[in-house]
Amino acid sequence: MYEFHGWATIQESPAEADAGQLDMIIQKIQLKITEFAWGSGLLSLNAANGSYYLHVGGFTNRKGAEAAEIVALYQLIGEIAPGSYGLLYTRDDENLEGYDNEFRVQVLARGQLQEQRDAFLSPCVPVIEDEVD
Repeated sequence: MYEFHGWATIQESPAEADAGQLDMIIQKIQLKITEFAWGSGLLSLNAANGSYYLHVGGFTNRKGAEAAEIVALYQLIGEIAPGSYGLLYTRDDENLEGYDNEFRVQVLARGQLQEQRDAFLSPCVPVIEDEVD
């Protein structure tokens, strides 16, 4: 199973949340989201109190198109709105690189998306799950 949960605050630059291009940035993000053909899961871009934020989440049977699309969306946000920041937690229990018992964290800050190890819920066994007999 592939599990993902994330959020991002959309800001035009680290110095100023809206320097005049935020509406255009939001339109580009919305356009990218319309390219995704998701059957399930959470993918929403919302506004509150003059700020924009993204929420994503879901479970798929296998790591599929959603995984690549979400990472591409976070990368796009970093490129066009380098003041944005957020986290994307993923877990792939079929990962062949040795990460099948842990969450990985994509950290979005200052235009960069960097993968890091999770220090809170990993290793999944025994932190959040029991060993299977």
